Amino acid sequence: MIIDKNGKIGGKISIIDVFAIIVALIFVFGILYRFHSAPSKSARENVKLQYVVKVYGVREYSVDAISKMGIVIDPEQKCKMGEIVDVSYIPEIWEQFDVDGNIVYAEVPNKYDVEVTILSDGRETENGYYVGNETKLSVGSTINLVTKYANSSGTVKSIKKL
Repeated sequence: MIIDKNGKIGGKISIIDVFAIIVALIFVFGILYRFHSAPSKSARENVKLQYVVKVYGVREYSVDAISKMGIVIDPEQKCKMGEIVDVSYIPEIWEQFDVDGNIVYAEVPNKYDVEVTILSDGRETENGYYVGNETKLSVGSTINLVTKYANSSGTVKSIKKL
C-alpha cells in the first residue's frame, strides 16, 4: 500500500503536503498568467484623436482665456490631454416661458457657450478611446479643461479618429 497508517505517501510525504504543493503551484501559475499575459492587439493601438468639448455658461474673460489655446492637462493625473486647435463660441441661450405658457428663447447677458476642439495622441481599445494617463473619452462625459490661462469643465460632444 502506498499510504501508511499516518497518511504519509511511501512513509515520507503527507497527503496534505501534496495538496499544499498543488495549491501553491496553481497560485504561482495564476499570478504569472495574470501579470505576464500579452496585451490584446487593440490595447496597443496608438491613434491621433480630435475631440470637441462644449463648455456652458462662461463669462467673456473665460472665453478670452480659452481662446489663447495651449496645452490641456488633466489636473488630477498631471498629464497632457491634448492641445487646443480651435475655439468657437456663441451667446448662451435659455428657454423660458412667456405669460401665455409658450417657450421663448432668451440670450443670457455676458454668458457664452464655448466649443473647444482638442487634438491629442491617444489609444484605442475595445472599450473606447483613452487620452493622457488612461482618461477615458466618451461622448457625453464630463472632463476638466485646464490650460495655462483657463480652468473649466465641459461635456465631450464628439470624438474623431484621424
